[in-house]
Amino acid sequence: MGIALIVIGLLFLGGGSASLVLGCRSFGKDRSKNVFSKKEIYLFACGLMANAIGGGFFFGSISPLNDFPMSSGHLVMLIVGGILFALFFSILWSCFYIRFYRKDAEVSLLKWIKIGLYSSIALSIIFFLLLMEGLAPYLTYPLVSGFVIGNEGFKWVRAGQNPGKGFHVAWYGVIIVFSAIVAYWISDHRFYQKYHKHGMLDSLLLVAFPAGLLGARIWYVVGNWNGDAANGVAFSKLMGTDQWWRIFAVWEGGLTILGGAVGGIIAGVIFMRIRRKYVDVRWAMDMIVPTILIAQAIGRWGNFFNVEVYGGETPISSWNFLPTFIQMQMSYNGNGSLLGNGTMHVPLFLIESIANIIGYYVIAYLIPFIWKKYRPTGSLCGCYLIWYGIVRIIMEPLRDVNYNMGSNGSWSVWNSLVYIILGIALIGLFFLLDYLKSKKPMPIASQDKEKISSIEDHKEE
Repeated sequence: MGIALIVIGLLFLGGGSASLVLGCRSFGKDRSKNVFSKKEIYLFACGLMANAIGGGFFFGSISPLNDFPMSSGHLVMLIVGGILFALFFSILWSCFYIRFYRKDAEVSLLKWIKIGLYSSIALSIIFFLLLMEGLAPYLTYPLVSGFVIGNEGFKWVRAGQNPGKGFHVAWYGVIIVFSAIVAYWISDHRFYQKYHKHGMLDSLLLVAFPAGLLGARIWYVVGNWNGDAANGVAFSKLMGTDQWWRIFAVWEGGLTILGGAVGGIIAGVIFMRIRRKYVDVRWAMDMIVPTILIAQAIGRWGNFFNVEVYGGETPISSWNFLPTFIQMQMSYNGNGSLLGNGTMHVPLFLIESIANIIGYYVIAYLIPFIWKKYRPTGSLCGCYLIWYGIVRIIMEPLRDVNYNMGSNGSWSVWNSLVYIILGIALIGLFFLLDYLKSKKPMPIASQDKEKISSIEDHKEE
């Protein structure tokens, strides 16, 4: 029964997605029309309906497939949430595609596309949480954090388990890659609005993303050179031994966002200077750097699956407003052991994720709206550094002391302070550069032209 339901669900989802793709591509490529044709409306309607039905069958298959009985209330939440999540998530990516590729469409259509995009983001999250609320009591915790294919075949891996040898894929890594792609999509859309061309940042992504990973690893190794409070690896002790290579063992864990952002920004600026000379680098910094907050917000959910980046113990009753699956996951330690006694860890990963999303909208939309006069180009990059520095300097003391970086646990706090100082200094530098540019004398030729123009105006009078 369960297999039949999941097959039917996948067929509907596959057919519905194909119909939506055909509709999007048809409208996206034909620049001669600014509104949907009847054929495209039909494709969109069929695609959305098929995906909604497919979502119901797919999520409805979970109970019989895993052979556990569900209460009627949980089953209704799972199926209704699955139907509506599939529907609104399909609307989300369809609207994103059209808004991404057809900025020249009819104004009234773009208005509805914009409404559909932003409302579907909120509704997708709401109905995903609804289906997860129906499913949460029947899941095994801590949740699966990845899988490994090795001598024992295919095996799911959870927090605290040794994956062993073989090909290991962690959700943390998958989420990091996805977060980088989302940041790229947003930035590419901003570039398209100015240059009317997509793909200008493809090469930049291939440079900045690895540089960010390298910066994140270097920052982690330097910060934990003499170990940390959780008896982690003291990299200084590996030097001169046959284990020195573990400094580069990213797969063992150990990346720091503070270092990753700096590495990616530096590499990105250098790349733009060399390969995109026709682009104003400071403008590019304003468009790209704030999207790092979106990537960081998504990336924190990798910490959720790994059961890390959490605070001290607190009664679960104080966090009953959270979805059940988050409460249950945060009831475990990073080694996979249950806390017990009705307690859970403060979900700092979630708090920082929300703070980063708020920060993006504040920096990308609110600040440009209220600070229009005398705002130097490039200042939004500085605002990012200030915002994230403040967030981290507040969050670090709340973290479980066993997971603070550095031998004395203050490495990230000091680095957060450096972020704030760098952000202020960067904004000040751009102010200074703009001031010096405004005071720079014009070339003689330009001065002569202005004098001639002034004389001619005087004669006319």
